[in-house]
Amino acid sequence: MPTPANSNRVRLHGGRNTHNVPPGQNAAAFTTCGQITCPEDHWLPADEPVTCPACKRALAKENR
Repeated sequence: MPTPANSNRVRLHGGRNTHNVPPGQNAAAFTTCGQITCPEDHWLPADEPVTCPACKRALAKENR
């Protein structure tokens, strides 16, 4: 099971979208769109597709 230390994808507790977390963040991390993670969140493999529209926009902007 992925943990915050080896994943940069998270589904927030009770949420449906998969968010991106910038590398180097720890257990209480901010997602790319500004949400904060908590222990009840579900960390996902790094290759999981990002589905949060705000995270996707921010990632696209970074990759220009």
